[in-house]
Amino acid sequence: MCGIAGLVHLDGRPLSDPADRLILERMGNAMQHRGPDDASITVWNNLGLVFRRLSIIDIDGGAQPFHTLDGRISSITNGEIYNHRDLRTHLAKRHEFRTRSDCEVLPFLYLDRGLEMFDPVNGMYATALLDRHLNRLILARDRLGEKPLFYSVLPSGQTLVFASELKALFVHPEVPRRFDWQTMLTRVQNIDMTAGERPSGYLGIDRLPAGAMMDLSLHDGSYRIHRYWRLPDRDDSNHQTNADECIEQYRALLDDSMRLRQVADVGCGLFLSGGIDSSALAALASHRQSMPTFSIRNASTLEDAEAAARVARHLGMPNHQISFDQSAAGLKPDHWRRILWTCEYADINAEQLFKYYLHAYARQRYPALKVILLGQGSDEFNGGYLSMLLDRSPPFGDQDWLRMDEAIRREDVAHVAFTTGLVGRAGHLVRQGVIRQDFISSVLGGRESGLSIWDRYVKLYRGNLDTHLWHEDRTAAAHSIENRVPFLDHRLVEFLAQIPVRLHAELFTDKRILRHAIKDLLPIDIVNRCKGPLFYGGEQHHTFRMMHGLLMSKQGELLDQAVEGSRITDGPIDESRLRSMAKEVARDPKMPLFEQFLAIVNMGVLAHMSSTLEIPASPSMSEEPPIEEINQPSRSFPHTAANAYVNSASLPPSSCPWV
Repeated sequence: MCGIAGLVHLDGRPLSDPADRLILERMGNAMQHRGPDDASITVWNNLGLVFRRLSIIDIDGGAQPFHTLDGRISSITNGEIYNHRDLRTHLAKRHEFRTRSDCEVLPFLYLDRGLEMFDPVNGMYATALLDRHLNRLILARDRLGEKPLFYSVLPSGQTLVFASELKALFVHPEVPRRFDWQTMLTRVQNIDMTAGERPSGYLGIDRLPAGAMMDLSLHDGSYRIHRYWRLPDRDDSNHQTNADECIEQYRALLDDSMRLRQVADVGCGLFLSGGIDSSALAALASHRQSMPTFSIRNASTLEDAEAAARVARHLGMPNHQISFDQSAAGLKPDHWRRILWTCEYADINAEQLFKYYLHAYARQRYPALKVILLGQGSDEFNGGYLSMLLDRSPPFGDQDWLRMDEAIRREDVAHVAFTTGLVGRAGHLVRQGVIRQDFISSVLGGRESGLSIWDRYVKLYRGNLDTHLWHEDRTAAAHSIENRVPFLDHRLVEFLAQIPVRLHAELFTDKRILRHAIKDLLPIDIVNRCKGPLFYGGEQHHTFRMMHGLLMSKQGELLDQAVEGSRITDGPIDESRLRSMAKEVARDPKMPLFEQFLAIVNMGVLAHMSSTLEIPASPSMSEEPPIEEINQPSRSFPHTAANAYVNSASLPPSSCPWV
């Protein structure tokens, strides 16, 4: 996890103005949390590059930029190249390396392969590479979009700026900070489920797509963007492959992905929810090294937390369960504003609050920890949401699968999402009068013909994955931690895409392929646990009520800011209706409309902060809500036994040698 940024004068003007240097410095400072260990600014003619480093591989020698010996190529990279050792072995026959850093392989891959440099790379990355001989700048993102990269061409058309986070772009006085209400309403309310990546949320600012590169001429300022990777087409001509062979190969690929992502010169940890995804990763990781695991515990997550504790005990791994019921009492509006500004996106909820403070606790408890492993990406490519799409309980038979395939073929994918109850929040807001109807535009176009159900499923949830990756990147980076996602190894994703259609029902219903692959590593009740999103279940109203109390604290300070944010940015919020909705939400004990209410407040507050740049300072430790680890029975959970928790202090120090 690092931060990169840059500025290019497309008209060829050199960066000789002291104001340009100051802007580069401020861009770097805005991302200090992403890279507190080192910083650099490189200027060459009309290009300036900024780098902030979080040192994970080659702590002492891995400073960036990396340069080829002849000075032709320089590169800066945010992320990790997991197979760098194998790549280095081949490249060292022709090139001389100066460091042990994983990202140093990229300049030499470019020299050998040109724009095909990423073909042999297994990793997550956002890269800026300068070729001085060809007067060229290459910007690129990894295949699945784990690492972010934003860019904006200034209104003058003469300058392009790019950065890992929006806040680094906003320091440039000419970068537009116009909140995109129209797009955000369609996205936050899940109206457009057929498109892929989320937009930036701001007019005039774009995201470089996942699996794409920008090839920019520093000579004339022209550039083109092209995708260097797409999910390959499936070949159904192989009629010999059976389910058992697929499961065996899947297990081998997932285990190797985990092996690569456990390599670090710093401490690693794992977020353990108690679900099949994170439990599978913990089981695979435990064969190589013990690492601390971290779980969320409040009244909405008791069942998950108890499952996580059981998994940790089974594997002999430390498990820290962090209470959010007691600590919620210390949350203030500024804490939520800080999390909104951290995530830079309005589509956030209690999950991001939980993970923000879970990262904070992990870093405080283990100062040497800089890497957290996550179970993201499993649902999207292993079939985790199919039961939710059908609105049925697993398991499904072949006829169920075919019926769903026919339904999606008949209708727009987004329409199916509406009719199965996945979507529809926007309609509530229009009927309530909180949002003016003229701001809700229909984007449910385009028929999806000729695609298999799995292809449609991946398309439907690609945007969902993109949102998760966006949030995970920011909540980790805020605490100088790098997240790694083993389920998004491109080899694994490509393998899943190649599984014959005739095996889809057998392997992709309710993530059967994953459950069968790791059934020998975990207790059977963990293997068979039903899919459930974090804190969503019969007790989710406890979390909603906690969040509602936060929004209404200090006489509704956040509501006031949301209304003002809408006013100054020509937004659609109706103040009186919003305040009425706040009361209506609180009256229903189950709070079914809370998320719609939260989304609108988030948009207004974020619009206000980005337009005024009135950002709350990072709260000092004395101002943070207390983060409590549960290591003994709590009065809040009277039926929970003390031995339901695993305390790292009870394990031998050698189990975590880096602590």
